[in-house]
Amino acid sequence: MRLLLAEYFRRLGYTVEEKESGAAAIEPALRDDFDCFIFDVGMPDMTGLELLRYVRERGVQTPTLFLTAADGVDDKVAGFQAGADDYLAKPFSPRELEVRVEALLRRGGREPQADDKGSRVKVGDLVIDKRRHEVTLGGARVDLTPLEYQILERLASEPGRAWSRNDLLDVVWSTEYEGYQRNIDPHINRLRKKIEPDLKHPRYVLTVRGFGYKMNEAPLRSEQPDKERDPSGL
Repeated sequence: MRLLLAEYFRRLGYTVEEKESGAAAIEPALRDDFDCFIFDVGMPDMTGLELLRYVRERGVQTPTLFLTAADGVDDKVAGFQAGADDYLAKPFSPRELEVRVEALLRRGGREPQADDKGSRVKVGDLVIDKRRHEVTLGGARVDLTPLEYQILERLASEPGRAWSRNDLLDVVWSTEYEGYQRNIDPHINRLRKKIEPDLKHPRYVLTVRGFGYKMNEAPLRSEQPDKERDPSGL
């Protein structure tokens, strides 16, 4: 659940740090540079209640939501007494958790701006509007197929990260694909034709030799010919 929720919020545009136990979360929590905490009550090493009491006693007032399998009145009272701001019982939908986190951020005066919330991703002159499902380049709309859009959105979600061809195939077909991994290359080639000023020297979607592709972290910088180009020329 921890890993799934972390990925869910990353896809919304949030920066997420997740830890496998209460003890492991102490040091990052005390840095006091988060907009929201999500603690499970039943964590290893120490409970979420104990963790929250510990950080509250040291002056950290970050808005906090508890996840728990217990939904009794006494359990909720214990959570609020420990310093919790909200309480969500399992099972729950990720969308409900998302809405509650947004409410906590508003109440705490720490609501991110629209871009930070993940509705828009900007890489150089390339803008991906997730709510509208639209892409613009230098203010001009770019018409992409659904598959091209999915690939671009995934690459732009973490500029600089190298994605393998198989990873991108999983995005396209939403499942593990048993086909030849270079089947992703034609999609990349068509995508580049729509967003790259110079196909011979890609500015946005770069090839990682022998592995896959990545989104350029600094696309407005003049690019040198790609020394890591695949033999395919893509």
